[in-house]
Amino acid sequence: MFGNTTRTFEVNYIYQNDPRAQIIESQDESLSNATAAAHLIRLHHADAENGLVMPEADAAGEELLRQAEILGITDIRVTRLVHEHTPGTTPGHHQQP
Repeated sequence: MFGNTTRTFEVNYIYQNDPRAQIIESQDESLSNATAAAHLIRLHHADAENGLVMPEADAAGEELLRQAEILGITDIRVTRLVHEHTPGTTPGHHQQP
């Protein structure tokens, strides 16, 4: 229970010329661009009827990034969120009247 700490990452990327962002939770200390690309491919193309769109389960990082670019997913930037903010929990001295 105590060893299963999840970390939150914000992934900013371009999908078919449209800037987007996703929040990904992981138990890993870091999230590589290739791992983020695999997540984004599944997110945007998991329901594709053609199985050729999805990369192999053991695909290398470069292959995942190349496949993502072919599918219109580019400019992937991963940022680890250190402090999570729950809406409505801002201390009173930071709120304007």
